[in-house]
Amino acid sequence: MAIDYIGSTDRQYPFVFYTSSYVWNFYHKYRKRGKQKPFVFIDTTPNQNGMYDCFIFNAPMIKQISIVAIFKDPRQLENYGCCEDLADHNFSFIDNEVKRRLIEKKVRYYR
Repeated sequence: MAIDYIGSTDRQYPFVFYTSSYVWNFYHKYRKRGKQKPFVFIDTTPNQNGMYDCFIFNAPMIKQISIVAIFKDPRQLENYGCCEDLADHNFSFIDNEVKRRLIEKKVRYYR
């Protein structure tokens, strides 16, 4: 899971995010500053839909957030109303390009 940004929609206030319950319980409890700011806990166990659950804390009035991440399958974003401007549906091109570059790096490394 590669997450670059989670926060407000205007990207002015990034949220701290945790993916481990141990880190969340231990490190967030003893923070001196920013303890009352919004943060996100991401449960990395897939739910019944094959998605990850995210929980937002210390933000009672928030309705929307912005996230910049690399998703497992970008076609799953079509189920949400956030990405109508996604014009290119040729994801096989991206897959082939990533595979080609990884194979090239591996060949160059073992050369």
